[in-house]
Amino acid sequence: MQMNWAAVSAASDILAAIAVVASLCFVAVQLRQNTKAIVANSRQGLLDADLGLISGFIDHALDPHLIGDCDELSPENERRLTWMVVKALRVREFAWHQYRSGILDEQTWQSYMEPIPGIFSSERARSVLEFYTGNKDFLNEVRARIVADLK
Repeated sequence: MQMNWAAVSAASDILAAIAVVASLCFVAVQLRQNTKAIVANSRQGLLDADLGLISGFIDHALDPHLIGDCDELSPENERRLTWMVVKALRVREFAWHQYRSGILDEQTWQSYMEPIPGIFSSERARSVLEFYTGNKDFLNEVRARIVADLK
């Protein structure tokens, strides 16, 4: 019995093509899962940072949403409030970078920016923007939201 090497070669070429397609499908599934994991990790990081900020508000009874310019604060609490506002900005700037890179969707991004007018409702809190060294485009967006809320 003589082997038909052309048929064997054709069959092995077909099997190789099927293996390549199966490998590409596997890689596509893995990439999709990895992308979902990256998005979930990014959102978890933002949530953790926001919850830490809220815990600071609670632990020290300092919430920029509720403290006006006329409220007297100790020097320690004045500094604490300033750095809480900076932390709120940093959390939102990270979210902004994630949004700009396509990791966060529009709705999630907007939800992170909703507190901005309340956080900056006092001149005391707005003064942080004068020394904050974040991204200029992000700061312009923050200022635009504050101005829109003041009108």
